[in-house]
Amino acid sequence: MLLEVKKKISVHAKGFTLIEIIVVMGLVAVLSTLSIGGYLQYKRSTILGLSADSIILQISSQRNKAILGAYRSQRADEIRKDLGKDGSGDLSETSDSRCFVVLFENDPASGEFLAYTLQKNFNGKKKWNLNSWVYEGCEDKKDGTFLEKIPLELDSIVKIDGVSVGDFSGNESAKVDSPSSLEVRFLPPDGEAEIFKDGQKKNADSVDVSMKVDISYGDNNPDYKKSIYFDLVSGVSSVSK
Repeated sequence: MLLEVKKKISVHAKGFTLIEIIVVMGLVAVLSTLSIGGYLQYKRSTILGLSADSIILQISSQRNKAILGAYRSQRADEIRKDLGKDGSGDLSETSDSRCFVVLFENDPASGEFLAYTLQKNFNGKKKWNLNSWVYEGCEDKKDGTFLEKIPLELDSIVKIDGVSVGDFSGNESAKVDSPSSLEVRFLPPDGEAEIFKDGQKKNADSVDVSMKVDISYGDNNPDYKKSIYFDLVSGVSSVSK
């Protein structure tokens, strides 16, 4: 009878061996690692992409403010009229408005670029320039202060590695400059860009003039880098790795 009981127990008692348990735990660990790695990749890529879109939005916003006369809603039309861009205009008139600026400055300590949006007074005084009256433009205050200087909104882990300006169409003879300081001023009434590289002025008077901003997700991994291209004449933008 005892033998029959043992046989019943042996038939019905099923379990896992130690080796089977170890194999299952190993598979769970591998799958967990893969899923976490995939999630981290997705997170980094998403944050980097959103940061690129945010930079484009903030630059576009500065340009649009200059075009739309955001300081005073009526200023854009008035300035356009004063400049004779509507076929009329009284040259004795003056107008006041603001330039809307994007500024990139290299931080020697970290090697990263700090970025700001800011405003400057647009000088309503006119001067004779060869064959027409033009405004004197954005005013640089002697004390170096700006109106509403605000750091560019970025995720804290995203860095700006560099900025450059020039022709990025792939033309081998095209010139591209990578200054340590780049200031782009958008002027009313049409959002025309004035470029200052290391304090030296260069007008964005060609469709070939674009700005490139290189960003990365906190490390040197090439998989987590993007380049933002912004045409300073048309305002068209794009993002690439």
